[in-house]
Amino acid sequence: MTQGAVRLGCFVPQGWRHDLPSDLTPAAQWEAMVGIALRAERSGYGSVWVYDHLQAAPVEPGVPVFDPLLTLATVAWATDRIRLGAMCLALPLHHPAQLAHQLACLDVLSRGRLEVAIGAGSDPDEARAFGVHYPALGDRIMACGEAAELFRACWSHDQTNFEGRYSVLEGASVYPKPIQMPSPPIWIAGGGEQRTLWQVARHADGCSLFGPPERVAHKLDVLAEHCHSLGRPLDTVRVAVVVDCLVADTDEAADLLVERHNRLGEHPRSYRARRLVGTPAGCSQQLQRYLDLGVSDVCCYFPDPLGSDAIERLAQAVLGSPATRS
Repeated sequence: MTQGAVRLGCFVPQGWRHDLPSDLTPAAQWEAMVGIALRAERSGYGSVWVYDHLQAAPVEPGVPVFDPLLTLATVAWATDRIRLGAMCLALPLHHPAQLAHQLACLDVLSRGRLEVAIGAGSDPDEARAFGVHYPALGDRIMACGEAAELFRACWSHDQTNFEGRYSVLEGASVYPKPIQMPSPPIWIAGGGEQRTLWQVARHADGCSLFGPPERVAHKLDVLAEHCHSLGRPLDTVRVAVVVDCLVADTDEAADLLVERHNRLGEHPRSYRARRLVGTPAGCSQQLQRYLDLGVSDVCCYFPDPLGSDAIERLAQAVLGSPATRS
């Protein structure tokens, strides 16, 4: 693996994808989640990530889904070095000003290790089930850029007056301030070419994308055009890709894992469109294709992290032995 500025990330299972053992109590599941974060930190990962959902997909009564901000608070307390964030916080589920306060507290609790990633949301059925207002897509995307500006305003002023299209603040006092000043890194998730990537170029420190390298390359070309129109160098935007990872001893064994997860209800499309599948060395070679495009962060979701050592094996292949890591 070519060394560079790549940061390898690991998702913590929270139940949304039916990825916590059903034979464990919720308390034991919680402990197992924290254990995944600790394994990632020990293995050399640079970041851990969580999702933001209120119920499992597909919906099944009795399946716990753990809150992203509470999960991050626990992970922050349990770990020492690894950076942490939600990829991404679905903005329709949160009030932006309250979120600014919660995120500032998380940055303090983590001693300055927070990554802030927001998105327009992707599950109208979930929002409807919980009585959450779910605006049209264009408004949800525009609200992301506005939220980024609101966060920065709240974190940089004693009292914040803010008048936006979606939020109005009158003398809001947000304390504590983040440790990372003037702001923790703010990411906007999604690859919509006309609106989302423009919001990234205008408001964000980074973006997260999905899909095979060819698709990511195209999205980066579009992002470069938006950055150029705004007079911003493209290399000031961090770029993450989110990938599912199935690691096995042989390619044939990896194919069997894909078939197994497809039968269990995992989305087959996710393994075709955004995947690292194969041996550790093979996954490392696939990952290199993203790095060659200028991707800075690869955020890996492991469908069965509690039942395998895939987290450690991928880190070994990508980052080298623990003794050689910086």
